[in-house]
Amino acid sequence: MLNRRRKMVGRGDDPRRRKISPEIIIRCIISCISGIITQLSLLLIPSFFPSFSLIFQLLLSAMVIVLAIGFGQYCRRLLGVRASAPAFVFFHIIFIWVVYLGVIREAVSASMDVMLNGELVILLVGFVRILVSDPGFVHHDSPDFVEDTVSEDGDQPQTSLSSRRVRCCRSCKAYVRGFDHHCPAFGNCIGEMNYVLFIALLAGFIVTEASYAACSYPWVKRYKDLERTGTKVVFLAWHIYCICFNIRTDEWVSSHDRADQSSLELMFRNPYNKGIFYNLKDFLLRQGQASNG
Repeated sequence: MLNRRRKMVGRGDDPRRRKISPEIIIRCIISCISGIITQLSLLLIPSFFPSFSLIFQLLLSAMVIVLAIGFGQYCRRLLGVRASAPAFVFFHIIFIWVVYLGVIREAVSASMDVMLNGELVILLVGFVRILVSDPGFVHHDSPDFVEDTVSEDGDQPQTSLSSRRVRCCRSCKAYVRGFDHHCPAFGNCIGEMNYVLFIALLAGFIVTEASYAACSYPWVKRYKDLERTGTKVVFLAWHIYCICFNIRTDEWVSSHDRADQSSLELMFRNPYNKGIFYNLKDFLLRQGQASNG
């Protein structure tokens, strides 16, 4: 047993604070170039290969994505830096907006134009907000901070912190209240303080891409946008399930990992599950208290 809480919890520096350095600028540039190449390639495949089958176009799209990943790996080896996932998401939103304003807008009704532009503005504001939001980090001056011992594998201690569902994020090297998972695309942990914002932003991406697909139907194949939107629908459905049964992604994964490693056939019982109605009630009340605090 080692006393590691001091190293990982309650640090004076906020894990979200990063100084702007040449490395960060290079990472953003790599993400911008990779995003532009990827999106342009995916957009132009139906135009250059209109007579080819859907399967062939999907294979070409997959090759474009693989090449984009390879480009990122090449830059990582050449420059010693990797692309930034949040920057890639940001440039993805900007690319959609630029294509809409430059190509699609002229054939869209005024009401649809206002709606899609409003959705994109809300999406950008929400993305920036979750990027800088506090998911519930535990600091030295926090009443939740308790000097304690934890095992070397990072298991949570049997203290009051466990009752608050504080978990360690290995990416941020900090403890987070109500930790669900670390989201590389949003560059932040998802925890007690920003879980509602995460769900709202995920739904916002689905609605915006659906609106974009409807507006751009005369120019691009609808299946491409619906395919990308489908993955987000599944992701949103999973988190709705987690809310209804009051379980975090990290807790679900950990419970199944322990069950797989155990020689006994154990059934996981969620101690936080109070029933769907009370789970939803507690979730909404907790988020209301977090926003007011």
